[in-house]
Amino acid sequence: MRHPLCLAGVCATYAQGDVDSACRYTLTVTSRVMATGPPIRGVYVDEPWLLMRWDAVHRIVPSEWRAFANSAELRAALLKGIQAIKDHSASGYLTDTRKVRVIVPSDQEWIKRTWLPLAIEAGLKRVAVVTAPSGLGKATVEDVVGLTEERGLQSRIFDSLAAGRKWASPVPGGL
Repeated sequence: MRHPLCLAGVCATYAQGDVDSACRYTLTVTSRVMATGPPIRGVYVDEPWLLMRWDAVHRIVPSEWRAFANSAELRAALLKGIQAIKDHSASGYLTDTRKVRVIVPSDQEWIKRTWLPLAIEAGLKRVAVVTAPSGLGKATVEDVVGLTEERGLQSRIFDSLAAGRKWASPVPGGL
């Protein structure tokens, strides 16, 4: 039988703290964020919250955010995107954020200070972002998109995947 604090791949345990400690218990949380290793058939992430793969036809890294991702999941996934950019010398990135509900301020800051410099160093030139028509998710995604301009990375917001793919793709006409 599984421990009652273990659910959906996340396990919380407790242990008695030091005698001199003001805290009697220590909570340790572990999580299987994502599988490690090389991509299988060009798929870098295939989790309930995200699908990210290499699109060899359009020569871009597309990602589809399917559901809420906590900070650890979001950051690990974005780092997988860096790996995809490096593996394929990709200059374009297409992200479908229509199901994103919010990007918390600490993750926005991490994207600005960590992910953007890594993406630019990896060779990324364009980020196409497909957003929901309205809502908090759209507003926070637009805040993050605004961070790219000061870094020299081109980014643009789109209403459709086709338009975003065409703009992000280095293939003439975006196919």
